[in-house]
Amino acid sequence: MSRLLAAFIFTALLSACAVTPVATPAPAVVASTEQSPRQLSHWEARGKVGIRFLGQNISATYRWQRLNDDFSADAAGPLNQGYTTLEGRAGVVTLENAWFGHHESADGEGLLQALTSIRVPLSHFNAWFMGWPKDANTSVQTLAAPEGVREFNEYGWTVRITSEQMVQGYRLPERMIVSQDGTRLVLALTSWTPGAATP
Repeated sequence: MSRLLAAFIFTALLSACAVTPVATPAPAVVASTEQSPRQLSHWEARGKVGIRFLGQNISATYRWQRLNDDFSADAAGPLNQGYTTLEGRAGVVTLENAWFGHHESADGEGLLQALTSIRVPLSHFNAWFMGWPKDANTSVQTLAAPEGVREFNEYGWTVRITSEQMVQGYRLPERMIVSQDGTRLVLALTSWTPGAATP
């Protein structure tokens, strides 16, 4: 169970109902009363995540902090089990976990694949947490209520924003689902702090 929880924590640190989508490009301009979250280069998100992984359902709390193109994150299961830190700076990913020890790699996605058997797109999560794809040319589907807000597919993963919230003039995700094959992460974003990150 400890190895399963550790694998889950690694996956959670990254990050299906039928819908009637309408394909639209990701908007470059938002209403004048709102600021585009894509302008944010420093922020911190905290929340809870539930995951269906290897036939198990597990929950954890997490923190994800963006620092320009880098990130710093940590997550833990109930009673702080499987506490894990994950940091990406200058193209190098460093992972610390009580069960798996210390790991560093220039290929963070390959590192997590070796540990979890899932290739998690670390380089995309700064954008996904903003509620949009990393590639501005990726098609975004607007969802009809009550299925959610929008959905897009990138790097073999489906990202669905199911609800949003306004934080300091930014429209940001409140709940999102990230899924691929049999792996499904449901992230609740309970705390957003734009501009909180420090290099």
